[in-house]
Order: sequence, then structure tokens, then C-alpha cells
Amino acid sequence: MELVENKNWPACPSHEISAYIDGELSPEGEMVLELHLAGCRSCSDDLNLQKTFLNALDSSLVDEETIELPKNFTQAVVANAESRVSGLRRPGERRSAAIICGVLILFSVFALGSNAEKTVSAAGSIIDKVVAVVVSIGHLAYDFALGAAIVFRSLSSKFVFESGFAVMFFLVVFMLSLYLSSRLLVRFHRT
Repeated sequence: MELVENKNWPACPSHEISAYIDGELSPEGEMVLELHLAGCRSCSDDLNLQKTFLNALDSSLVDEETIELPKNFTQAVVANAESRVSGLRRPGERRSAAIICGVLILFSVFALGSNAEKTVSAAGSIIDKVVAVVVSIGHLAYDFALGAAIVFRSLSSKFVFESGFAVMFFLVVFMLSLYLSSRLLVRFHRT
């Protein structure tokens, strides 16, 4: 069947050809494109060229031999990677890293030139905000401890402790509750 150029189409939908090959067009879009392909030689040639390219690509990527990995391949890779981490084992590494970071910061300040003042003031503003958050968290912890002490004191004043055993019992229960809540917080922060 000989294809004839159809001049009724305003523009060739060349961007839809790859979507047609990938099966991403709707049934109506496929029908419209197939009608266009029946009358447009350049789009039909483009479709055939893309199909030929994809077939050649598929045939070049298919390897008849499969490489079988050893059973302990993952463990060997992990052990090799862990043994090559030399920076974690040097005692002065943190000091060296801090010195390098300081030199890089100084170099950046000198490289900024006239903009250094704006950058330093912006960094100071960020540091102020971080300090404010840390101080707020400290005040929150202090207020929580103070509130717990007040509640414990008011509860203990309601009871008359005539024996040292009752006092020790309540102290042990209080310390145990603090320990368990701290373990719960640590477990919460790990997740």
C-alpha cells in the first residue's frame, strides 16, 4: 500500500509517536495517530525508525550469559567498605577536620570580599535564632523538672510518712518513672 502525503493535517504529531510506541496514548489518541500515519509518509518513516532503534537497543542489551554472584557477595562488599574507612580510626581526625573547616570559612570570607559583612551578619542572625531555640528548650526542661518537683512535694505533703520505708518506696517509684521516661524518649528519638 502506497502512502500519500495528506495536506489536511496542520502539523505532524511527532511527539506522540514515542508515546504510541510506549503504549501511553488513550485508545482515541491511538486511533487518531493511526489515521494520521496512514496518510503521512514522514510520520510513518519516523515510527519505523523508532521501532528499528528500539529493537536494536533491545537486542544489544540482552546478554545471553548471566553473571552469577557469590552467595556472600553482600557481606564481602560491606566488609571491604568498612575496612577501607581509614578516617574514622585516627584519633586527631576531629581536630584536623575543625582546622580544615576553619581555613575554608576564612577563605570563603576573603573570597566574598565586600559581601562578607552581609554574610557574617546573616550567619550571626542564624546563630542567634539557634541559641534562642536551645535556651527555650533548656527553660522547658527546667520548668518541667520544677513542675515535677512541685507536684511530688504537694503529693508527699498529703501523706504523712511516719516510716522511712514509705519515703524510700516513693523515691524508688519516682526514680524508676524518670528512668523509664528517659528510655522512652531515647527510643522515640531513634525512630
